[in-house]
Amino acid sequence: MIEKVYSYSVADATAVERIVGGPDVRINHLSLAAGESLDPHPTPEAAHMIVTRGVLGITLNDQKQHSYGEGSIVAIPANTMLGIANSGDVTMHLFVIKTL
Repeated sequence: MIEKVYSYSVADATAVERIVGGPDVRINHLSLAAGESLDPHPTPEAAHMIVTRGVLGITLNDQKQHSYGEGSIVAIPANTMLGIANSGDVTMHLFVIKTL
């Protein structure tokens, strides 16, 4: 078998999972229950967030919060202060892709 298969949680609960932690790419899965959020934190690397379920609310630096629904891919520049929230009524799921 040449391919490698990864799995991630599809539960309706808040979770942060490192899926791939290789030398060239990092892929994390984040799920936030309705009403949950993560404290703002610095992002030293550029990232792409792929929303697969629910509504992502993000606050970048001093901007007001913007919301993005499932099917959205949001590019976050390096050296940004990032706040993440679930802006919807269902558990939000997204993947964070960082290339090194």
